[in-house]
Amino acid sequence: MASAVLKPSTALAAHGSLRQSPERTSPMRLIADNVFQLEKSKGANGYVVRGEGRTAVVDPGMASGYHGVLAELRDARNRTGVVTDIVLTHYDVDHAQVAKRLQATLEVPVWMGTADAAILRGDVQPPTRFRRLLDRVAHSDYPENVTEITGTLEIFQGLLAFPTPGHTPGHIALRWQSVLLTGDSVSVTKDGDIKQFFARPVISDKAMARTTEKLLRERIRTDKIEWICAGHNPPTTVGQIFS
Repeated sequence: MASAVLKPSTALAAHGSLRQSPERTSPMRLIADNVFQLEKSKGANGYVVRGEGRTAVVDPGMASGYHGVLAELRDARNRTGVVTDIVLTHYDVDHAQVAKRLQATLEVPVWMGTADAAILRGDVQPPTRFRRLLDRVAHSDYPENVTEITGTLEIFQGLLAFPTPGHTPGHIALRWQSVLLTGDSVSVTKDGDIKQFFARPVISDKAMARTTEKLLRERIRTDKIEWICAGHNPPTTVGQIFS
């Protein structure tokens, strides 16, 4: 387990919602201030968050999207900055499979929850029979230079990671200003509410997932969240229910 931030590679340099994002220009969609949605990733929604001198790719997706994501990051670097970090909300293939190869190219650290890192390394089995079957069908390789997240942690200034277990044991969500990146901890409705993830069989701990939903509801209110960026719904503005 490592915590050093490495120099970005020169290789990079050489899903209806209340309101769709205000700018949709090639190659990457701007959601809110310094938050972008990947257009070329495969699997789940992927995002890019640009901070002061740091840029994180969140959930870059499946291995089949490698070339598209790399080209998209290259083409967008004048807007996003050069990528310095890869963040995985959880270990599922549709969010994390490309991470190892992308990290090897960009030469940056990967951040993920400790419990999910243990599953990805093979130290611990996936927590349910259904998930163990999924792991035999499709698997993600454990990246090098992983910084494990236990509890709440600021990855870089303004980008806060915090635990949202339930979907997976080590699931994390991220807050950037008024944007909440929830991975698969919840689903987002068209009217800007949140609910349990739609694919119930993949939820590792349903009671914990309900607790996480309550936590996220409170955070949306107290942190004055305006946008929810989930893993399998279009980025959506927060609904009136949270007013």
